[in-house]
Amino acid sequence: MNKKVLLIGFLWIILITFAFSQNGEHVDGGHFIKRIEYNVESKITLDHNLKSKGVIQKMFFGDFNAPVEFYYLPSSEAAYWEPYSGFRIVSGVSHKSYSIEVKYISNYAEATKEAQKRYPTIGNNLTTAHNREALINQTKESLKLYKIETLLFPISNQLAERMYKKMISLIDNFKAKGAPPLMVDGEWVEFRIVVEDELWSLYIYVPRGDSLKMSDLCRQIIRDARENKLDESKYMAALNAFIKNK
Repeated sequence: MNKKVLLIGFLWIILITFAFSQNGEHVDGGHFIKRIEYNVESKITLDHNLKSKGVIQKMFFGDFNAPVEFYYLPSSEAAYWEPYSGFRIVSGVSHKSYSIEVKYISNYAEATKEAQKRYPTIGNNLTTAHNREALINQTKESLKLYKIETLLFPISNQLAERMYKKMISLIDNFKAKGAPPLMVDGEWVEFRIVVEDELWSLYIYVPRGDSLKMSDLCRQIIRDARENKLDESKYMAALNAFIKNK
């Protein structure tokens, strides 16, 4: 194997491991919603409870709640180089094998440009009635124009189970301190897991502490999947160092 690749992989594990060892509290981050609800709607239908999923989340995985789900909604600027994306870990019928399903919007720039062309704003004042309506229509039109790409990879039981346990620990032990500062146009991330009959979710604007560290790892998995170079060993190393004492 190329020595440069080995060195980069080694340094990545060191950086993630170091980050996971730091203070894990959400400090100076944005608003968050930590929610526990039923996983199904009712005993009669047994339909999965999708009420707390947003528009993009439903576009990606709106059919059921997987044991592990992650979503990344970047700032409007960052979306040009790292698109709206997410993944879920699903099990086979016998629950003896697992796969990771990755989805991302592949034409964000093109869809945004076309939506702006169809519903242009006037001047620089975006608070006028015309421009407010134009921006709303741009958002609606973009959603119609987005193209969603899907990637599916088999993963080991060890990685699936470790990711599940660490995400439970992340949500269960999430702590915020202080008050959120004023922020404009940052990223949103969401972690969702099914715990027995419950659905746990943690939705955060500009994550900090452990939530940022887990988000960075999940985003790395998505980037690696898009480049067809998933490396379970480095993810396991990072997860093993994450919240060791919890």
